[in-house]
Amino acid sequence: MRSTLTLFGVVLGTMAVVTMVSLIEAVKVEIWNGIDSLGLRGVLFVSTETPTSNLDVKRAHLSEGLRRQDAAGLVESSEQISSAAPVSFSQQVVAWGDASQSVRITGTTRQYAVVFDRKAEEGRYICDLDVERRRRVVVIGHFLAEDLFHGRDAVGQWVRIGNHRFEVVGVGERVGNEMINDGWSRREMEGATIPLTTMQGLYGGGERIPLLMVKAANTDNLSQLFAHLKNRLWRQHNRVEDFEIENVAQEILEAEEQIDEQLRGWTIVLFAISAISLVVGGVGIFSVLQISLAERLYEIGLRKSIGAEDRDILFQFLIEAIFLSAIGAVIGFFVAVGLCAFAGQFFEAGLPISGFAVFLAIIFAISIGLLAGIYPSLRAARLTPVEALAG
Repeated sequence: MRSTLTLFGVVLGTMAVVTMVSLIEAVKVEIWNGIDSLGLRGVLFVSTETPTSNLDVKRAHLSEGLRRQDAAGLVESSEQISSAAPVSFSQQVVAWGDASQSVRITGTTRQYAVVFDRKAEEGRYICDLDVERRRRVVVIGHFLAEDLFHGRDAVGQWVRIGNHRFEVVGVGERVGNEMINDGWSRREMEGATIPLTTMQGLYGGGERIPLLMVKAANTDNLSQLFAHLKNRLWRQHNRVEDFEIENVAQEILEAEEQIDEQLRGWTIVLFAISAISLVVGGVGIFSVLQISLAERLYEIGLRKSIGAEDRDILFQFLIEAIFLSAIGAVIGFFVAVGLCAFAGQFFEAGLPISGFAVFLAIIFAISIGLLAGIYPSLRAARLTPVEALAG
């Protein structure tokens, strides 16, 4: 009974260390996967901006504003830019049968899927021929497909966007997750995407576009790319700064660093809290060995009188302490496995056991047991046969 109660602290501590560290690792993976699926790594937003300086206001008529051609010009201007997508928007009602939703319609080109690494969940995405021929085709968002079709096949159906009919050629994938989602991706999943030229022809807006998405070839030197974009667009717009660049890629990198730092802090805090249970378990082992020593004095005296050496008694008690802590650690590990299996259903990637956490918990538990057993073991080893037999 005493040993069972003693093990409880070690079991609880090991379980807490393994579960908490594994949970932090799972949260980290979930966050990184969510950020990856948003497709915002290496992306910069270029938006139309009203000139502010007196010189730009006077020269504003010299610039044609952001246009589809700017995207091609930027890609050709630097190897640092892998792709660029022009984007335009319109709020329209999308209807199929009796179901309808007022959503954001995005007009763009094939490069949009390249910039954001988008793939169609069903069917296909917008292609170059769609843009060239101003086709009335649409890729509807993941949530919009659920709202309109309720699980039925959407590809091949015809929907009405405003006053015009479009053929559904694809359904967009779900992006982000429960932990990571942004307004942009949410509106994309709730809305629909059509060719840019079709958007401009049917819903107005002319040749100017409100937004340009730029994808960096790598994220090694985003500040240099930012400067290049600004200079290149300034020259393409006849030295009029009628645009604004948002370095989303840099913001993502900084956010990741902050999240990583916070998670490391939480790991340390949770490990420290969990370690308290192991220390309590160590105190329990110490108490049990002290009681065991008092109860086994006659046995120790008898063994010493027939030739047992101090180190034999020392190792006997140390091994008992290590055995108790090891048994507690193993039981705690299996309890943690069960908890992680249960909690894993709430994570898209599951909740795998952290090998590092297991190693850390078991080593720490055994070390606590060893430290807790040193004093009782030394005390037992130093007893003379006469002292031990006398009780």
